[in-house]
Amino acid sequence: MQARVIPASAHANAPWSTELLGGATGAVVMLAVVVTLGLLAYAPLGPALAPQGVTAALATAGIGGLVFALQRHQRLPVSGPSSATALIYAGLIAQLTADPQWRADPAATLGPLLVAAGVAVSLSGVLQIALALLRLGRLAQYVPQPVLAGFMNGVSLLILLAQVPVLLGTGPQGFHPAPLLVGLGAAATTWVAAWRFPRAPAQLVGLALGLALHAALQATMPGLHLGPQVGALPQGLPLPQVAWQLLAPETAGFLARQAPAVLTTAAVLALIGALESVLGALALEQQVGSRAQPDAMLLSLGLANLVVGLFSGLPSVLLRARALATLQAGGRGRRAALAGAATFLLVAVALGPLVARLPVAVLAGIMLTVAVSLSDRWTRQLIDQWRSGERSADLWQSLAIVAVVCAVTVWQGFALGVAAGCVVALGVFVRGMNRSLVHARYTAAASPSRRMWPLAHEARLQAGRERVLVLELEGALFFGSAERVAQAASDLPATVRWLVLDLRGVSMIDATGAMVLQRLSTTLADGGVQLLLAGVTATNLHGRRLRAVGCFRDEPRDDWFPDVDRATEAAERRLLAEAGLADADPQLPLTDSTLCLGLDAAQLALLAARMPLRRLAPGEVLFRQGDAADGLYVLTRGSVTIVAGRSPGQDQQRFGSLSVGMMLGETAMLDGAGRSGTAVADGEVELRQLSLATLDTLLAEQPALAAQLHRNIALHLSQRLRRSTQLRPRDNAG
Repeated sequence: MQARVIPASAHANAPWSTELLGGATGAVVMLAVVVTLGLLAYAPLGPALAPQGVTAALATAGIGGLVFALQRHQRLPVSGPSSATALIYAGLIAQLTADPQWRADPAATLGPLLVAAGVAVSLSGVLQIALALLRLGRLAQYVPQPVLAGFMNGVSLLILLAQVPVLLGTGPQGFHPAPLLVGLGAAATTWVAAWRFPRAPAQLVGLALGLALHAALQATMPGLHLGPQVGALPQGLPLPQVAWQLLAPETAGFLARQAPAVLTTAAVLALIGALESVLGALALEQQVGSRAQPDAMLLSLGLANLVVGLFSGLPSVLLRARALATLQAGGRGRRAALAGAATFLLVAVALGPLVARLPVAVLAGIMLTVAVSLSDRWTRQLIDQWRSGERSADLWQSLAIVAVVCAVTVWQGFALGVAAGCVVALGVFVRGMNRSLVHARYTAAASPSRRMWPLAHEARLQAGRERVLVLELEGALFFGSAERVAQAASDLPATVRWLVLDLRGVSMIDATGAMVLQRLSTTLADGGVQLLLAGVTATNLHGRRLRAVGCFRDEPRDDWFPDVDRATEAAERRLLAEAGLADADPQLPLTDSTLCLGLDAAQLALLAARMPLRRLAPGEVLFRQGDAADGLYVLTRGSVTIVAGRSPGQDQQRFGSLSVGMMLGETAMLDGAGRSGTAVADGEVELRQLSLATLDTLLAEQPALAAQLHRNIALHLSQRLRRSTQLRPRDNAG
C-alpha cells in the first residue's frame, strides 16, 4: 500500500469526522492481521485456547494503542502487535508449556502461564523505557543491513511455516485440499488488488473475497471440510490480572522456575520491538510530515508495553502498515490513532461473535501475503546480482550473513537469532576495522608538492623525490589495526628517507593507535627515516587526540602538517638542504626572471624602470580572491602562496606556492575575470609589478618588447598548465 506525502498543514486542519473515519478504517483494514497474530501467538496452547490470543491481540491494539497515542512523540502514533514480536511471544508460550506444572494440570496452570508471559511483556516495556532515558533510540539505525535482512527473512519463513498446517487442513482426518484453495484464493486476491489497485486496502479486499469464496463452497458443498473457524472469544476485554496474581504462591513458583525464559524473552522483545519501531518511525517521516523522535517514541512504546503486559496482551510496536492504511483512509494525526485504538476495543467488546466465525484458512491466506511482504527486498536484490553473474567478495559476505542469521532464527528461535546477529555484526565490524588502512602508496615523484621551485632547485628535486614515500590511510586507527599500519610503514624501500602518513581519511585514533604512531616515529628515526604526519595540527581532532593520550608532546612540531601537500613540501625542502640548497628562496634580480627571457640590455633597463618595487611582510595579503586584476607580479625575493577564499588560514586549500623569478596574477590580468585565489606572503617578500596600463603603453611604444613579454607570459602559463595536469593519486588539497 502506498501513501502520498501529506503537508504539515493538512494534519493540523483535518476535520474531526475525517480523522475518526480514517482511524477506524485503518483499524478495520488491519483487523484480519491482528486477529491472525493473536491465533499465532497462542497456537502453542492448542486450538481450544487459541481464541484467547485474539482477545489479547485486540487488547494490545486497543489498550496499548491508546497509551501509545496519548504520548507526544509523533504526528500519527499508531501501534499494535507485529509478526516478529508475536512469534517471539509464541516461542515463550511454547517454553512455558514445557513446565511440569502445566503438564500436570493445564487448566489450573493457565493463569500462572499467562502471568509469566505478561511479565515478559511488561519487563520489555521497562527495558525500552531505559533505552529511551539513556537516549539510545537511534542506535537501531546502526544495525548492519545483512543482519537485519537475515532476521526479517527468518520472521517471514516462520510465518509461512506456521500457516502450512492450517492451509493443508492437516489433522486427525488427514489432508484436506479445500482450506488450501480458500487460503490461496484470499492470498491471490490480496496480491492482485495490491498490484492493480495500489491505493486500495488490499488485505481487506482479500479478506472479503476469501470470506465470499468460503461461504460459496460451504453453501454448494455442505459436507466439504473447510477447516476451523476462529472460535468463541472470551467475553469482553481481559482484566489486568497480572497485577493481582503475581504474588499468588502457585504463580510465584511458576515464575521462579521460568525466570530465565521470561527474562531472555523480555530482552529480545525489547530489542526487536525497539528496532522495528524506530526503523518504522524513520521510514514514516516523509509520509506523516514530521521528524521522528526515536527516544520519545521508545518511551511511549515502553509505557504501552508496561500497561499491555498487565492485561496479558501481546507485545506492541509502532505499526507502519497501520499508519499507511490510516493515512490512505484520510487519518492524519493523534485523533485518528485514538479512533483506531477505540475501534479495536469495540471489536473486542461488541463484535466478538462475528470475529469468532472468521475462517482460519482465510486468515492464513492473508498471513501468507504478510509473510511475503516481510521478506527482505535487499536480499532479493543481492540474489538478482548473483544470478546476473556477480561474484564479488562483498556480495558473498552479505549473502552468507543473511543466510546464517536467517537459519539460526528459524532453527533455534529468536533469542539465538538475535544473539547470532549481534555476534555476526561484531565480527563484520572487527573484520572491516582490521582491514589494511593503506588506501594508496606513492612517492613524491608521482605527486610533488604544489610549491613551484626555481629551475635549479626543481632539477635537483626531480632526482630525489623517490626518497619521499606517501601512505594514505583510511578507516579507524585503533588497537585492531594499528600494528598492521606500523608493519606497512616499517616495510620501506632502502632509498626512502621521509615517510608521509596521510591521516585525513582516518576516522578515529584510540590510545593504542596514538602510541603506535609515537613508537613508529622513534623507530624510523633510528633508521634514518623521518616520519611526517599529514592531516594533523595542534588544533584539529587528531592533534588534540594524540596529545590527550600523552603522545607527541614536544613543541614546536616540525612533523605535523594540515595536508599532504605541505608535508611533501617540507620533505622537498629537506632534500634541498641535503643538497646544499638550504636557502630555497634566494634573491633574484628581475632581469633573471622568466618574464625577461630574450630581452636585450636596453629592453631590460626600460622594463625595470616601468616595474615598481613592492615589499610584503610575512602573512601579508597581496590580493584576494575575486579582486579586480591590476597587473602581474614577478617575485624577486621570498615566496608567495595562492590559497582558496578571501581569508587565508593554515588549513585552507593551497593552489600553489611560487618561488623567486616566477610570475603571478598574469591570468586575471589577461582575461579580466578577477583573481582566482588569494596571494599571501610566506615570509619577507619583494616583487615587481607590471600593470596592465604599462603593458598597453609598451605595446604602443615598444611593440617588439611587448611581443616578447607576451611570449614569456604564454611560456610561463604553459609550464604551469603542464605541471598542474600531472597525474596525482589524490588531490593533496583535501
